Amino acid sequence: MIRGLLWALVFGLAGAPAMATPYWIAWEGEGETAGMPEECGWSRNWGNWDGQYQGPGAYRTLENAILTYDSLYDPGVCDFSYMYLQVNLGPGEMLGMAWRLKVETVTGWYRDPGVGLTSDAGWVVGLQFGMDHVASAFEDGVIIAIAPGVFHDYELRTADMLTYELYIDGELTHIGSFWQAFPPGRVGWGDFVQGAASLHHWDYFRLAVLVGPETGDVNCDATVDLRDINPFVQVLSDPAGYQETYSGCWPENADINGDGSVNFGDINPFVELLTAG
Repeated sequence: MIRGLLWALVFGLAGAPAMATPYWIAWEGEGETAGMPEECGWSRNWGNWDGQYQGPGAYRTLENAILTYDSLYDPGVCDFSYMYLQVNLGPGEMLGMAWRLKVETVTGWYRDPGVGLTSDAGWVVGLQFGMDHVASAFEDGVIIAIAPGVFHDYELRTADMLTYELYIDGELTHIGSFWQAFPPGRVGWGDFVQGAASLHHWDYFRLAVLVGPETGDVNCDATVDLRDINPFVQVLSDPAGYQETYSGCWPENADINGDGSVNFGDINPFVELLTAG
């Protein structure tokens, strides 16, 4: 019966899935986190890195939940949001950072907006963005091509605070290393680079401690049961929609047969997993 029901669900009869557990630090620009980042618990640093210049910062606007930074008038400006954090990962947990960003124009250096983790001793992970690429600030030669001038969804995951995985639009694109170990420090995002100027747009920035992948737990509620059917159907039929609905969850949880892909070959193993015991 469940097998027949699941096949029916796969062919479009599933209802809307429930929302997954939200990230515990977020800027969304709407809902409970409406407003500029500093109105939502973040601190703002603007001027330049040595603190000698504290000018007006970038020209920022928030419209339709999109935060736009414009520093084209002054390449000496940096203007970013940051938050102190201490990460204590338990067994099976990962730190996840997710953001949606579009770079429209860059002058001076060929990349400007950035995302990073930093300790009091220096940067740990630094990603910088151009119109058509992503670069690592501390891993020589690591440059990843992207389509220019459009929004991309990014996610960085780390289970040991020493190495990380970078996903772009749901695809694993790079496995990198921290420049140094990460004690309590800061996470930051925004207009980072002095000597460059840019026009760029942020849709959201999220941060959470995530439960690592577990086969069959497709809604990431730490249980494998009938509530995983709808998200299983969604990850098969609409992977991008699944990642938006269950942000911070793991699509590979639906790879029941362990072949490295999520497809119709996972349906029967999924049914067997649900009915076992």
